[in-house]
Amino acid sequence: MNKKYLLLTGIIIALGIGMLFMPQRDTDKQLRPEMLLAAIDDPSRFLSTDDITDRLVKQDPALLLIDVRSKEQFNTFEVPGAINIPVDSLLSAPAREIIGQKAKDKVFYSNSDVTSDQAWILCKRLGMERIYVMQGGINTWFSTIVKAVKPVETASVEEINLYQFRSAACQHFFGNSETKTEVATSTKKAVTVTKKPAGASSGGGC
Repeated sequence: MNKKYLLLTGIIIALGIGMLFMPQRDTDKQLRPEMLLAAIDDPSRFLSTDDITDRLVKQDPALLLIDVRSKEQFNTFEVPGAINIPVDSLLSAPAREIIGQKAKDKVFYSNSDVTSDQAWILCKRLGMERIYVMQGGINTWFSTIVKAVKPVETASVEEINLYQFRSAACQHFFGNSETKTEVATSTKKAVTVTKKPAGASSGGGC
């Protein structure tokens, strides 16, 4: 069995035990186990780093990006525009009020998918809607957006356009930084993020 599914199974069991000790008013609203398992098997809960970046650049008011890592990790480096709610604080009253906003798409992220999956499962079990996971976490966001790799000259138009979008997005957030340290401390530089037509110069990375 895939290690990821084994991990998710362990998470579900742990959460199930924890739910036994939650107030009755919460357990009444819980999603049934079979429905939760079906939701876990649905890949639509994952949003790509490109989709999220596009919404961040456009300042989509319906997007709420939530970093579920520790406060220390969040203070070291975070995706611009995110708020920090550590996974062990998700059941607090303030956190549940934030995540319960019906007009928002709440997207959890951590270093990879593990902790954010825990957050998603916990909130989904409690019946919360419009919740998602940023696929690959901050590691994938950093490698695809901050350190976008310039495609070869023979790359397709789609690959070139995607690289140009990622490079422009990185400049939008951080300016022309070259390293993770510089990215974390640089000043934002506003640029227009668009996908250029075929044949346009690809430019440099962020």
